[in-house]
Amino acid sequence: MFPLLLPLLVMAVVIFAAVWIWDMRATTVVIAVRHAEVEAGAGTDPKLSLLGQERAARLARVLAKLQGDHGVDAVFASEMLRTQQTVAPLAQSLSLPTNVLPVAGWAELPSRLLNEQRGKVVLVVGHSNTLPPLIDALSGESVSIAESEYDRLYIVFVPRLSRVRLLQLSY
Repeated sequence: MFPLLLPLLVMAVVIFAAVWIWDMRATTVVIAVRHAEVEAGAGTDPKLSLLGQERAARLARVLAKLQGDHGVDAVFASEMLRTQQTVAPLAQSLSLPTNVLPVAGWAELPSRLLNEQRGKVVLVVGHSNTLPPLIDALSGESVSIAESEYDRLYIVFVPRLSRVRLLQLSY
């Protein structure tokens, strides 16, 4: 009986491995960060402070280490100057355009990322009030970002078949 089951077992293992590899290659990775520190009292659309510029450079160094097929493929930022300045060092070093989203477009961003950026690594720079709904829509997990928090890096792994994972780091 075993000689008859062995080919079936081998075929099942090969099919499982093929599905697993296909699922891994189709995984969308969304890296979400809040803009860096801003100049105090600089109006409604402030520029980054010196500390914020240093943080943006640090983010670029951290994410630029992602090489090859697993590097950042696309960059999204809100229409505010501080988010675009946060992502600018990385976008420039990777020669990537920054996709600027108006506030009204943030509700559609999760489906846009999963449809247009499937299988890619995407950086999204937003605000303390725009990132939590995005992360929740992608991962099903609730996060909150304090007004004084600028160092959080949220990485959401969205595979086609297996379960979504959320990783929270500081940079």
